[in-house]
Amino acid sequence: MKFPAFSTHPPSRLRPRPVAGRAFTLIELLVSVTFLVILMLVVSQVIGIVQRTWVRANSRVSQFREARQAFDTISRSISQATLNNYWDNEFDSVGTDAAGQQITLARDYFRQSELQFICGPTNRVIPAAAGNAQNYPGHAVFFQAPLGIASLVAAPAGQGGNNQPVNTENMVNLLCGRGYFVEWGTDASFRPAFLDQLNNAVPVRSRLRLMEYSPTAEKNRIYDTNLRPITAHSMEWYQDVLNSEVQSAQETAQTRAFTRPIAENIIALVISPQIEVTGNTTVAPYAIAPLFIYDSTLKVNPGSSPINASPQGTQHLLPPLLKVSMVALDERSGEFLAREENSQMRTQLLTAIAGKLQNAASLAEELDGAQGKNGTLVQLLLDQKLNYRIFSTTIALKQARWSF
Repeated sequence: MKFPAFSTHPPSRLRPRPVAGRAFTLIELLVSVTFLVILMLVVSQVIGIVQRTWVRANSRVSQFREARQAFDTISRSISQATLNNYWDNEFDSVGTDAAGQQITLARDYFRQSELQFICGPTNRVIPAAAGNAQNYPGHAVFFQAPLGIASLVAAPAGQGGNNQPVNTENMVNLLCGRGYFVEWGTDASFRPAFLDQLNNAVPVRSRLRLMEYSPTAEKNRIYDTNLRPITAHSMEWYQDVLNSEVQSAQETAQTRAFTRPIAENIIALVISPQIEVTGNTTVAPYAIAPLFIYDSTLKVNPGSSPINASPQGTQHLLPPLLKVSMVALDERSGEFLAREENSQMRTQLLTAIAGKLQNAASLAEELDGAQGKNGTLVQLLLDQKLNYRIFSTTIALKQARWSF
């Protein structure tokens, strides 16, 4: 007898159904997308901040590298300043001899020099800049130094030459004039000529620039017979400084300009003549030039009092020390200052800077500040959100010869 076969599998209605793959709900998708968008925004903001920081830092580094090089150039040149002073005799006339020749008797010695050192606010040192302080902020300095710079241009045969370049191998100590000052202006006169042929594709750039006046030894007007003696013609030997700026389109080797920019975005140059006052609290270090003006042709500089018993005072003497400071902006700040819409703000800022650098007694307060506060000049830059850097050094002039 056969029994019916039984299945070991449960009925189909009792079998567990396989679980199908579950999909994301709309709410889950929205939350995920929201977190993704927030994350992308944060990342993009971080990338933007890093990029702006890098651009700003790169601009500051490149700009301040140029400013540092220019500052080193100024320091090196000024340290070589000289007056080449010497003693000369003063004579009294005591009559004439039988031949009618005048008889003189040496009475005293006096210090003499055919050279000059002068520094001070630019609009006072360069008379042509007077009344234009907003274009010439800060100070200027002019002096003579044995720099040995001569023209290498061959003199034509018809002008006393032989068409051969000048050999300056043994002329390393030739006396040359030198000067530095800050000027606001465009680059139209010294940018490459081909830029003017591009239909204004490259616009003219206006900037504050540190200018160098560097005539060659042959063009040194300090010995011009029409400007002698130097005490009667102070400042005249360099008064072509604003008329001899480079004109690239017309310039040739024979007509090289003597005034050229050596750094951009220099907002102020400060020159403070000083003396050594170690152990002496009765005399301020800036006593020889309290108004920053030091002219070696003068016996007493403006605002100062005699500090020695010599009847000549500081005449024909170099200041023993020079405190030189330079305020530089980065490129972004220089570009901001040059915008046409900021012209009024720029004029007010530069006029204020020129007005502050007038009294040596307040120089530390203006640049360094006091009691945890920023200097007043520095605060002017911070108020306009200008990035800056101050370079400063004290230069000992080896040729000062105050014991002379």
